Amino acid sequence: MHINFKQFTSPPEQQFEHKSPLPGEIWEISCFVQSPLEFSTEEQQRLYSDIARSFLEGNSPPRYAMIITEPESPEPGEEDWTIISVMLFSEQTNFLSDVDILLPTGVSGMEQDLLALTWQVQPMLAVNLAQSVGQGLSREIYDALLNIGDYFHGLVEQPPTRQSIESLGLGMGTVKNSPSSAPFFFAEFHQQEEAWADVLKVPLDAYRTYQRTMKFTGEILDAALELEQELNRISLRQWLQDIFEEGWLSFAEFLPKQTAFAIRSQEDSSQLPSQPQAITKLIEQLSPGKDEYQRRLAAKQLGEIGSGNKNAISALVNLLRTTTDDETLWTGVESLWQIDPHNPAAGTRRVKLIDWGMQVAGNAIALSVALIQKVNGQVGILLRVYPTGDAAYLPPELKLLLLDESGQILREVTARQADIYIQLKLNGQPREQFSVSVALGEGSITEDFVI
Repeated sequence: MHINFKQFTSPPEQQFEHKSPLPGEIWEISCFVQSPLEFSTEEQQRLYSDIARSFLEGNSPPRYAMIITEPESPEPGEEDWTIISVMLFSEQTNFLSDVDILLPTGVSGMEQDLLALTWQVQPMLAVNLAQSVGQGLSREIYDALLNIGDYFHGLVEQPPTRQSIESLGLGMGTVKNSPSSAPFFFAEFHQQEEAWADVLKVPLDAYRTYQRTMKFTGEILDAALELEQELNRISLRQWLQDIFEEGWLSFAEFLPKQTAFAIRSQEDSSQLPSQPQAITKLIEQLSPGKDEYQRRLAAKQLGEIGSGNKNAISALVNLLRTTTDDETLWTGVESLWQIDPHNPAAGTRRVKLIDWGMQVAGNAIALSVALIQKVNGQVGILLRVYPTGDAAYLPPELKLLLLDESGQILREVTARQADIYIQLKLNGQPREQFSVSVALGEGSITEDFVI
């Protein structure tokens, strides 16, 4: 058995109608059954009963059915495999009973009388209907036949009366054909008809197997695509475990190589004389009950005077572990970078020189990505672009862009005349994907990340 991906075509000797079947219509059932799966000869021998195979091989009379429901709305891409429900008819009118109802030619418009097997309602693939025949049955006849079958299956308490059945021009036998006490030859007839229904059941089961297979295959392909996308992206989750891709430098490795940036960084991080009393007051300003701007200002000042002070370091670490304000968080991180650069509470920070042929005023550009685990489970991310080499400022109109996984711009910032860096902040969930682009004029460099 394998999936049939070919465009299905009808055998030349059979002409299919393409109108949609409607409830109450009588349709001939095709002996050229179709399904999304193709079966070998051995599989057909195993799946189909003898009487079903005889019909499919063209060795038994035509079969008909009354349409019960209109075709179900198909899933996108599966329009060829709509499902309908039908009531099977038989030409063996000698098995007339209280549930096997006679449809005379005057009622059905057929050339021969038919037996409506009211107990045999089956779902099937609409594609396996050949053509409409006879004339559509009235709503009264349609309802009466369904009510008889519902009574047989215990779904209603009373069947239509014989008088009401016969008033519709239908014939009802005297044999009581209940599931538990049918005469032997009627029971054998029903078993035979159940076996014939393989003609409808096997293609439908094949379609449902196909659906499950394609859904499972789709899930596998989606997972594989997602994994491939992740593998092609820089994993920030690994950064939090101190695993870094080649080319991403620590700040300790980066600074000595960048003359202007290193001098400016030393100037920015130069410490005022330690002032224990001032530090104590600033630490008090970090308490959660204080105004957020006041806490942020205190955190910044601790980065200026708290170098080597264990209390200042401990207070900043506690701030990072408790604050829910992003501005306060990153102010605290930067202060901790200044007074205790290797403290793990400040997250991780890496820098990459962007020098793939995009030179700006003779100097490459550096992209910095800093991460910190937040108290709400998200990951805080700080993106910055710095000038490098002897350049003191970024070139004007240089852009830093944040892109979603489809490449759409979410946010951007543009360098002005004397910017020493530009930055963007964001928060993300594990496995969330994004990209960062640095652009100037028509040139751009993009890095893809997954959290």
